[in-house]
Amino acid sequence: MKHSDSLRRKKEFRYTYRVGKSCGGKYVALVHAKSRSTSAKIGFSVSKKIGNAVVRNRVKRRMREAVTPLIPAIKGGTNLIFIARDSIIDAPFLSIREGMLSQLQRAGLIQAEDKG
Repeated sequence: MKHSDSLRRKKEFRYTYRVGKSCGGKYVALVHAKSRSTSAKIGFSVSKKIGNAVVRNRVKRRMREAVTPLIPAIKGGTNLIFIARDSIIDAPFLSIREGMLSQLQRAGLIQAEDKG
């Protein structure tokens, strides 16, 4: 995942949480909102309930790696925040990717020609 594809500012996260719609899954929840940018911007949120800093950073790395191949298929002009659930800690990597893909499909953010 490129650095330019990520949500970085607190203002962007606040806007997405305030305006966005959410849908939940077993491993991740997704909050999405329209934005002015032409590309999709993606952020990750891992609560302290998940574990200590080592565990949280590992979860973020796995989430980032799982969503990277899905980025070309995501519709532009959206802000996305993936929120980790506590079941993600022991989840296999492919299950995380499938969970993220299913959330994107439920939200209607996957382009029709590239289904994964």
